[in-house]
Amino acid sequence: MKPLSNKNPHDDFAARCITHWTKERLTKLVGQHKYHVLPTNAPLLLRTLGLLNSDASMSADSTRKFIQINHLLTQFKPFLEDLNQRHKRVRILDAGCGSSFLTFILAWAYKELWKHDALLIGVDTNENLINKNKTSASSMGVDGLIKFAQSPISDINWMNLVAEFSEDVPDDPKKSRPHAVVALHACDTATDDAIALGIKLQADFIAVAPCCQAELARQWKDLGDKNLEHPLNPAFKNPHLRRELAAHFTDLARVLILRGHGYEVTTTEFTMSHATPKNTLILAVRRGSFLKEAQLEYSKLKTSLGNIDISLARKSPFLI
Repeated sequence: MKPLSNKNPHDDFAARCITHWTKERLTKLVGQHKYHVLPTNAPLLLRTLGLLNSDASMSADSTRKFIQINHLLTQFKPFLEDLNQRHKRVRILDAGCGSSFLTFILAWAYKELWKHDALLIGVDTNENLINKNKTSASSMGVDGLIKFAQSPISDINWMNLVAEFSEDVPDDPKKSRPHAVVALHACDTATDDAIALGIKLQADFIAVAPCCQAELARQWKDLGDKNLEHPLNPAFKNPHLRRELAAHFTDLARVLILRGHGYEVTTTEFTMSHATPKNTLILAVRRGSFLKEAQLEYSKLKTSLGNIDISLARKSPFLI
């Protein structure tokens, strides 16, 4: 009988990555870029995300996703490092986490890159994904950083989640708030749910990459069917342009609503423009309570779009 091996299979895989990814292969993979996530320093992360094969190699499709991961982390890095400076333990909510692509990247960064205490909570309605994510977190050795719960975004009770997953819960809700709320590719108005929750909880940082934005386009179709006099009526009747324009105007409305609630907002590419058509990343940092100028700008935009509110406006109405 062969003796039982005490070797950790993860150690074996990490060693395989070190052997496979020679200096020449790494140079071919990253070029002149200074990526934080590499097959040699993040083998379990990349394996968990399905980007490394069992022999440690990486396919062409996985290479594109690998570049996307590093681009995304670069976008988040300055904002999260600012939170690290100000908070002993950073609390992050991934609303509509899905397979937790982003949550696992951030968990790796907090453990290996920043070596800073954090609590990352991923919430999604899909029970199978939640269970799979829990298993993956344990396999990666980051289950102390990441917790998962099943719930629609609109039903999230943040204080209950913190109480469930944290031993040290301040009595003051403001001191227990999430420092960041993120949502990548939450479909249609789920993005609005995530932003609205971030605003309600006064998160310091909100980051969303919208997806499948159909709400405004649906309402425009109704206006087009009524054949009302409106400068955008030709677009209302053109399905392709209606979808494209509605998505951009929805994001513009979200930017103005966030600014109206006191957030400084920037928009950028989620990743390289050829990688995905769903490529807008909205980044918002809380600077104050309200900005009247942005509220007036949103009001004018709403009028120009057919006097239509987007979901976020109804969920996060201005108070002044």
